[in-house]
Amino acid sequence: MMKYLVSCLFLFLSFQAISQVLIPDAVKENIQARVESGENVGISIAYIEGDQVDFYNYGTTDLKHNIPVNEHTVYEIGSISKVFTCIMLADEVLKGTMKLSDPITMYLPKGVKVPNRNGKEITLLDLATHTSALPRMPDNFNPKDPRNPYVDYTPELIYEFLSSYELTRDIGSQYEYSNYAMGLLGHILELHTGKSYETLLIEKIAHPCNMMSTKLTLTDSMKNHLAKPHAQGVEVSNWDLTGLAGAGGIRSTTEDMVRFLQVNMGVSKPAIFEAMTFSQQVAYENQDDQFKIGLGWHYAQNGDDTIIWHNGATGGYKSFTGFVDGTQKGVVVLGNADTDIGRLGMKLLGDPRPLEKPTTSIATVINKEIDANGMESAIKLYHQLKTEQPDTYKFDENQLNTLAYKYLSEDKPTIALELFKLNVASFPNASNPYDSLGEGYLKVGDTTQAITNYKKSLELNPANDNAKTVLLSLGVAKTELVTDVEVPIDVMDTYCGQYELAPGFIITVTRQDNQLFAQATGQPQFELFASAHNKFYLKVVDAQVTFNANEKGKIDSLTLHQNGQDMPANKIE
Repeated sequence: MMKYLVSCLFLFLSFQAISQVLIPDAVKENIQARVESGENVGISIAYIEGDQVDFYNYGTTDLKHNIPVNEHTVYEIGSISKVFTCIMLADEVLKGTMKLSDPITMYLPKGVKVPNRNGKEITLLDLATHTSALPRMPDNFNPKDPRNPYVDYTPELIYEFLSSYELTRDIGSQYEYSNYAMGLLGHILELHTGKSYETLLIEKIAHPCNMMSTKLTLTDSMKNHLAKPHAQGVEVSNWDLTGLAGAGGIRSTTEDMVRFLQVNMGVSKPAIFEAMTFSQQVAYENQDDQFKIGLGWHYAQNGDDTIIWHNGATGGYKSFTGFVDGTQKGVVVLGNADTDIGRLGMKLLGDPRPLEKPTTSIATVINKEIDANGMESAIKLYHQLKTEQPDTYKFDENQLNTLAYKYLSEDKPTIALELFKLNVASFPNASNPYDSLGEGYLKVGDTTQAITNYKKSLELNPANDNAKTVLLSLGVAKTELVTDVEVPIDVMDTYCGQYELAPGFIITVTRQDNQLFAQATGQPQFELFASAHNKFYLKVVDAQVTFNANEKGKIDSLTLHQNGQDMPANKIE
């Protein structure tokens, strides 16, 4: 299964202040190493202190024409678009035309049924803070073209999902990052103003902030400066967001994003500055979880300072922007590959950890071998390198998966299928490779094998709604799908406690009534759902937890299963 605008669950953020005004050599050297190793194609970065800006660019717009990236290079900024959406909402609120407390039913067509729970309705505030109880993605998201997955998700599909969805928890009770909810908010702004999302973006933010290359639709000039998207070293397709544009549809440059950040920090103050300031204030707080969020913006603590930030990802781009609250110190990082670059930004904002040495994706090597010597030789090379040089290349489950989808998009399903099979063999306990293998079998018309692999994916990750949807469409009865099991309260209580996944990084497990929760250091609380008496899964991300007992039957550890890894954590309290 392809990943769409994914956000990470366990992200440990702890920072110290920095004093450098310019981008340090260590960061530049890391960027150079990333590009030269093939982990990234091009990276454009900017460090801001007031009206002083230091730009640094390295790499190219693609792998064919050797055109260097610069501050005018256009990238997809992905989920940073959510911040723009919330600023446009804040502007309407300050003008008195909308209220954060307004139920969203006020703005939707009469035929659309909006779910409610325990007498509470979803409000604009709930959408803007990811607390609406709507899921990360709708279950009717079935793109015809996985290379450009959002292009055919229309307002009609938005309404169809909303009208049929039943909330699984109380509105406002929990943060759950939702692309659907933020896309819905962007669409509501369109309905309310009678203008397209792009028109609102240009009128409210881009033009007042002098951001001439910040749009959804690529102009001729933007096309000439476009950095091509890449995944695992392979050029992929751009994404066009239509109905859910507010969740991640914006394209921009580092030059424009610097201007955006400067207005947010008060270096310049056009009319939209007031709405930007309003969006940065705490809009939702859960004291039990020790979690806060603004309108779109996230927070990370650095001693007494607060880092206000957001990141983004589409099929072949990654992005990050953030600044120190109450200062005029900020950073923008944009890249045209699917490799995370947020650490570069956080490093400039004070993250004390050393930057990791980049590792070449095994997919880059395998892709070249397939082209040169065929699939059989590529499989042999994969096994050889994984045995002899496991630390030289990046071997996680996403590497071959993305390469396989590249061949699938090129109408080469036989090669894709072999890569999916190889990935399953390499990660037999991970859910997503089986889901993708199921899709590969569907492409070649083998329904029986598709069902087998989708079932296995669902067994490993009961939260895989895509597998459920496909299996039902293939005629599999609901009763055959994985269902939650009931775990006695006294058994759940034995799982409660603190588990150390890494030094200073703790997963705290608690129980509220009949529900188990897990909370990682610096993160909000998430529900755990039981698929067996000692096995649980999360719905907000593809991750599972197994509680382990020692020889005396006492729970002394857990294992976090995520991204094809099995990570043990001993119980310390």
